[in-house]
Amino acid sequence: MMDRNDLHRLVDELPEGKLPRLGELFRHLFDEEEMELNEITKQELAEAMERVKNGEFVKLDELLEDYHDV
Repeated sequence: MMDRNDLHRLVDELPEGKLPRLGELFRHLFDEEEMELNEITKQELAEAMERVKNGEFVKLDELLEDYHDV
């Protein structure tokens, strides 16, 4: 499981040009608490959380590498 230090390290290693996109992602994550989720979204979220528990995930730095041109 990733901890706070791991996240700090990832952010520190990001190129400056990717920081604005990461900031947008963080803002979206924090705003999510205010959203009301429908049943389908709740189920999708539960399934995604289960996949993470099973080790089926992509690290943030890998994801950003895949979308560097977007």
